[in-house]
Amino acid sequence: MLKACIPGCENIEKVSETEYKVAVTAAIGPVKAKFNGKLLLSDINTKDWTVRVKRAKGSLETLQLLSGNSERLLDERKVLTEWLAQRINDSPFLFPSRNRRGCLSRVQVYRLYRSYCEEAGIADAKRGVHALKHTLGQRMADGGCDIKEMRLALGHKSLSSTAHYFEVTEDQADRARQVALMGRV
Repeated sequence: MLKACIPGCENIEKVSETEYKVAVTAAIGPVKAKFNGKLLLSDINTKDWTVRVKRAKGSLETLQLLSGNSERLLDERKVLTEWLAQRINDSPFLFPSRNRRGCLSRVQVYRLYRSYCEEAGIADAKRGVHALKHTLGQRMADGGCDIKEMRLALGHKSLSSTAHYFEVTEDQADRARQVALMGRV
């Protein structure tokens, strides 16, 4: 019954009396994505400022470093420290739901993200949470990051998933060839 109420729900598994694991597929036109996962407090290490990201669908588990640079738009370490100090429940989740029995759902995260994007004036078509990962991937590719490093940073299991960030023009290919053959452009 519950499965029928959740658009795109493929599976619901009861984990405990107050927790369910849900697999949902969301599609917009020809683009389709599956969402699973929860961020636990135990995934955060404030000693070395890392977050363990466990991805679904066979993707890689990675350790992400939190930025501590106050010159940047967001000082992730400062924001996390402030959030942990004001968090007033004993939920194991970093972002518990209002009822404190589980974590924020995929739908809740999606709605929050879209509302923040709207406030920031971001175009409606670019208000998907997954756009963050695509933006990081494109910036890494544009910055000359090695495709193997990118694969690990983005948590891709296969290089073919990472390769789509590397659309190369003929001019770029010619320049790379010149550098490789003669050490200059």
